[in-house]
Amino acid sequence: MCNLRKASSVLQKLFVCGTLKYGQPSHSILANNANGYAKYWCRATTAEKLPLVIATRYNIPFLLNKPGIGFYVTGEIYEVDDKMLKVLDDLEDCQDIYTREMLDMNIGVGEGTVPCWVYLLQKYPEKLLKLEYLSSYENNEKHPYVIRNQRHHKYPPNEDLSYTATA
Repeated sequence: MCNLRKASSVLQKLFVCGTLKYGQPSHSILANNANGYAKYWCRATTAEKLPLVIATRYNIPFLLNKPGIGFYVTGEIYEVDDKMLKVLDDLEDCQDIYTREMLDMNIGVGEGTVPCWVYLLQKYPEKLLKLEYLSSYENNEKHPYVIRNQRHHKYPPNEDLSYTATA
């Protein structure tokens, strides 16, 4: 008698351009099989310009839903299953902070575009549009990312979006 396994969910493409990228502080979430399936697919850039900024006292990279402003943002595409998407939706506080939307990503000259899920910040203070726009995110000493378990509960990111650093 054969042992039938429950069919896994259909894999979907996910574009990441912040702390989930390889070598960045939250990549271990994608790399952890207990969270679901995630496999690197390729590098890519957004098909349209979008503002990528670093904000809050936790130095969180945010991709703002404001097409036509900013740069073509470079990131990575992963193939992920539904379980991984659920874990990431929870991580990204989907619906409270981010929304997950389908956008086309350029995968190379002559290669065309691929539709991918991407986490976008929909509601934000206009002052975020005055911050420096990035074409690619890398955690650095100037704006060190603060991982979730080291953040002060008094300042959740969705309430901290209006935070202004003092020099």
